[in-house]
Amino acid sequence: MLVAIVIAASLLSWLFLRADAISPQAHEHYARELRLLRQADAELNAAVLASRVGIQLDFDTIGTATGELHKVVSELEDVPGFLSASDRLQVLNRVAQYRDVLEQKIRQIDLFKREHSVLRNSLAYLPLATDLLIGDDTAPIAQTRPIGIFVRGVMTHAHTADAQLAQRLEESMTKLESIVAQLKGAHQQQMTNVLLHGRVILERKPILDTLTRETLAMPTAALGEELAQTYARGYERASRTAHNYRVSLYVLALVLAGYLALVMLRLAKTSGDLAQANRQLKERIATLDRTQHDLKLYATVFTNATEGMLITDGSGRIVATNPAFSEITGYTTAEMLECSPSMLKSGRQPENFYRDMWRTLDRRGQWQGEIWNRRKNGEVYPEWLSITAVRNQDGATSHYIGLFSDITERKRAEARIHHLAHHDSLTNLPNRLLLQDRLEQAILQSHRVGSHTAVLLLNLDRFKTINDSLGHDLGDGLLQQVAHRCLAVVRETDTVSRPGSDEFVLVVPDIDHPQDAAIVARKVLQTVGRPYLLGDHEITVTASIGIAIFDGDGLTPAELLRNADAAMYRAKAEGRDAYQFYSADMNSASLGDLLLENQLRGALERNELELHYQPKVCATNGRLVGAEALLRWRHPDLGLISPGRFVPVAEESGLIAPIGEWVMREACRQLQVWRDAGMMPVPVAVNLSAHQFTQRKLSSLVEEVLTETRLPAGLLGLELTETMLMRDVDRTIETLNILRDMGIDLSIDDFGTGYSSLSYLKQFRVNVLKIDRSFVNDIHRENTDGKIAAAVIALAHSLGMKVVAEGVETEAQREFLLAHGCDQFQGYLFGRPVPAAEFEKALTARRMGLPGTVLAKLHEDVTSI
Repeated sequence: MLVAIVIAASLLSWLFLRADAISPQAHEHYARELRLLRQADAELNAAVLASRVGIQLDFDTIGTATGELHKVVSELEDVPGFLSASDRLQVLNRVAQYRDVLEQKIRQIDLFKREHSVLRNSLAYLPLATDLLIGDDTAPIAQTRPIGIFVRGVMTHAHTADAQLAQRLEESMTKLESIVAQLKGAHQQQMTNVLLHGRVILERKPILDTLTRETLAMPTAALGEELAQTYARGYERASRTAHNYRVSLYVLALVLAGYLALVMLRLAKTSGDLAQANRQLKERIATLDRTQHDLKLYATVFTNATEGMLITDGSGRIVATNPAFSEITGYTTAEMLECSPSMLKSGRQPENFYRDMWRTLDRRGQWQGEIWNRRKNGEVYPEWLSITAVRNQDGATSHYIGLFSDITERKRAEARIHHLAHHDSLTNLPNRLLLQDRLEQAILQSHRVGSHTAVLLLNLDRFKTINDSLGHDLGDGLLQQVAHRCLAVVRETDTVSRPGSDEFVLVVPDIDHPQDAAIVARKVLQTVGRPYLLGDHEITVTASIGIAIFDGDGLTPAELLRNADAAMYRAKAEGRDAYQFYSADMNSASLGDLLLENQLRGALERNELELHYQPKVCATNGRLVGAEALLRWRHPDLGLISPGRFVPVAEESGLIAPIGEWVMREACRQLQVWRDAGMMPVPVAVNLSAHQFTQRKLSSLVEEVLTETRLPAGLLGLELTETMLMRDVDRTIETLNILRDMGIDLSIDDFGTGYSSLSYLKQFRVNVLKIDRSFVNDIHRENTDGKIAAAVIALAHSLGMKVVAEGVETEAQREFLLAHGCDQFQGYLFGRPVPAAEFEKALTARRMGLPGTVLAKLHEDVTSI
């Protein structure tokens, strides 16, 4: 095989070299030199002919052409090597022949140049010598005239081939020579020179013409063509030979390519087989590695798993356990080998439990569930067990694998979570979820035995105040003490729960008479009402209890709790620190409040709200000096509703903020309408809710409303309560200063009914104190006789404030307040709250300057609300 490869490679190389033997560059170069040879020979002939006829005055062109021919011949002697030996020899012989003929031609040209030089010299001097002879004035015309004719003939003869002219010139020459022999002196010499040059021309011209003909007749051109043809024939034979070599090379290459393709196919097949075998080997190795890795992993998992593991044979005898098994059960592997797992039984599960377990294993091949087992030390513990049956190729069970974990802590956590899910985290009492369950059980028990179940809903009075004042920590402590006291006065079968906040629910089942619930309620109120020690404080807290009885007050837990809640609110409404049994009218009132709230939510959109205006008059002359805007709700079904009915509902539901903003905008809008109509309106005061006043942007809202309505700030007044002002004194002072700087009148409404500090009162930039109607009503009552009203007037004047008395309804009240210096009155005696259209009458009367009695008469016919 190696020898065959060497032979094939050598043969390919030899064929390749032979096929590529012809050099295109060498061929082009030799062909170009052949063309130059023929061209240079033609140029040499042309130069000789041009020199003969006188077109070329020198021999430079002849010399250049001769040198070019020598150069080309030398180049042609370097015959291309791709020609065969015989062809190269023929071409070289042709080149040698051409060189010999060329040398002869060059020698002939040298003779031509010598003869031509002599002739050209005579032709140049003959005219000069003739001119010198003819130009001599002493020479006779008889002598000069024949000379002139002769010279002209000679010059003509030099450029023609006329034989007769040459004969005549010879005859003339002979005559002139005879004449010269007779002359003497200078004329003889001059004429001799002319004839001498004429003789040279006549003699040399035939010789030169012969040389020219012979030179041009030399066969250099024919030899050049033969040389070119000889080379062409040799090149053609070399090309055919190279082509044959190329064909042979191509055929051999095809044969080798086919053989190589066959070899490659065999190699590819062998390589594929080898790669397949290699892949299979790698797969086997990888499988072995994975198996080994898996075995190590399984061994690691088996050894390091936190769950206990055991493996038994098909008959249930233990063959292996892991360290976690020993840690959980206390038994070592050596102690358990060949033993049955049944030795771990705790005895808590009945035998049918294990029968069901084995039945499931046989049917499904696995089982998992919670089971109680016993440790080596005798302790019973819960575990989560998973058993899997391992089957052999025949489908028979060969082994069982058990995986279990100790779930003692999980069970404890579940118990804790269950307890937290059903008990209040603060008091550890049942929460709402467990209360629901206990109440349902109590109802079922009462229904079964025909007894009653009482639900007592307890709510601590004013707990929010205590929580806010003393802090949430002490508030939580109070709730814990209340829980302990409630537990102390009820039976073990009763339930005390805390569903949330400061509410407690007591479920008292199996009572014979509803009045037994009252006995429990009194005990609870008595024990809850005892003083509490909270930190450094000893306080007394009361409670209100609502009672609902199954089955007269409800059949479901939800009904009983709802009705007990309604009874509890009735107890609070009637003075607190008491209990109330549920009655049907309680839910009606609560339902009425709920419906009222839902209807109030759309009152603004439905334009059901409106403002009524109650006048304020000067105490001394009774003239109209101001008004208070009072909100009314014109319900489509219930008619006009008083604020005392729906304002608390609005405050509870959070609707008071948008309603308060609407009141301010509507009052300012109406004032601007009166101004545009020329009514000369008086300042109107608007009541602010606590929610509005605590808004951070109250001043921005007021400024926005005044800008939108184009109302001067002096026509708008704001009325605030003492309690509202004292919530955040620093922010209150800041807000009041901003509003006063804007020009807003500020009043403290219902002064004396809340709480305030006189030191802060001096810092509040308010204009007016309004005496609450309760103090005005006290005038002429026993033991009071208006002393509080008189003190308020004196206090306000000492602080530089005006005083407005609300609720003035009798002349006696007016006279008393006037006597003590009250500035303005507001009440039914001077006018009831009326709609805007009715209040315009008061504005008209003020513009007309009517006295206060007439103003009051204008309002006598207005319906009181």
